[in-house]
Amino acid sequence: MMINLSEWFSNNGVVITSMLLSIIAILFTALRDFILPYFIKPQLKISYLPVLPYKRHSIVLTGSILSAFDRFKIENIGRSTAKNCRCQIYSIKNKKGKELDLQGFPLKWANWPDMLSGLEKKERINIGPGESEFVDFVYMRVDDTTKIFLSSYDNSVLGKGDHLYIDNYNIKVIISGDNFKPYIASFKIGKQAKMDGFEVKLLNIRRK
Repeated sequence: MMINLSEWFSNNGVVITSMLLSIIAILFTALRDFILPYFIKPQLKISYLPVLPYKRHSIVLTGSILSAFDRFKIENIGRSTAKNCRCQIYSIKNKKGKELDLQGFPLKWANWPDMLSGLEKKERINIGPGESEFVDFVYMRVDDTTKIFLSSYDNSVLGKGDHLYIDNYNIKVIISGDNFKPYIASFKIGKQAKMDGFEVKLLNIRRK
């Protein structure tokens, strides 16, 4: 029996080797693409402060304010790359609790990745471990001081416009990607506008 088994291994060595290599390749792929990413996930930190570089304004030569905008930062403090990140409006409620129909409105990355591509490619970005990106959130314009403008790639996106009439709002933003559970950041936008932009406060962050 031992001789027959040895002969069988000898006669089928090429097949056995191919099978073992295939199994090793499958295990390696599973470890790389599924097992390790499950345990080593990206971890995002969302922050906002009412100072530079979160709050910025543009000044024309006369010294008057041309525009002012607020942005928030997303930092990857995890050990793997956060893939295909994007930011969208999750909900907007006015001071009376009425929800506005702007769900899914895509917010613009401050660095405008790949400006020549379509909307879907422009609004998605990878954030590596230790890296951070800013998201342009809301801005004011001197040519129309009655509105809060949302930063977008296209002011006709979703066919819903890109602005709110100045008031107090609670705005929730969803930050999602391919390999992490979405984050929801809640902001409060104050009605009183200042020379350097709107009164913005980050209320809380939770996982969806």
